[in-house]
Amino acid sequence: MTIAGNDQRNLTGSFAGLRVLDFSTTIAGPHCTRMLADMGAEVIKVETEEGETMRTRPPVRNNCSTAFGQLNVGKNSLVLDLKSPEGSEAVRRLVATADVLVENFRPGVMRRLKLDYASLHEVNPKLIYCSISGYGQTGPSAELPAYAPVIHAASGYEMAHLAYQPGRSRPDYCGIYHADVLTGVYAFGAISAALYQRKTTGQGQHIDVSMLESMLSLTLNELQWSQFEVKPTQRPRRRTAT
Repeated sequence: MTIAGNDQRNLTGSFAGLRVLDFSTTIAGPHCTRMLADMGAEVIKVETEEGETMRTRPPVRNNCSTAFGQLNVGKNSLVLDLKSPEGSEAVRRLVATADVLVENFRPGVMRRLKLDYASLHEVNPKLIYCSISGYGQTGPSAELPAYAPVIHAASGYEMAHLAYQPGRSRPDYCGIYHADVLTGVYAFGAISAALYQRKTTGQGQHIDVSMLESMLSLTLNELQWSQFEVKPTQRPRRRTAT
């Protein structure tokens, strides 16, 4: 829908001139960088020669995954072997000209490749480096594998939802990946804020976005009930179907 009198260039060109390096795969990271591309940023998606797993995810049309297309439309594509000296050097050259880097490898992977924030900050102090992971970059759960259904359960989201379903004893399987989409949106917002702050400080920063914390933000009442004693009369009444 278009609002009369609005210049479409203002709606889709907010990030024109920004260069984004996208090392992310699957949904959360690509969803974030897709929104950056929608706002006019130049997004360079870096993949291995095999390509990321979403390229073969159904539904498939003309031998191409439409889900992959939806998440990566508007991006440029680049194939690099990050484990090779040549690939690593190519990344460093790109970083020197980039504004934003987004990655969602398991914590520690980029450090082993010497492509972590500390290493690349030396190349470009203005770089905004966004890491997306299941449980954050530090802590006892940092290196655990994390997929949306796992995070839905670990955050208590599914059990919180079950509490509003009278007569049910177990939650349904949720095939909609709320954790991925929500985390991608939060990462987009955090990057936008960091870009605004950089105008004042002239410095980039490392952004740590976790799927778990993103999902916890959806359970506002439940978080409070779990921490404080709540009298039964204080809880909101649940409507039942008639």
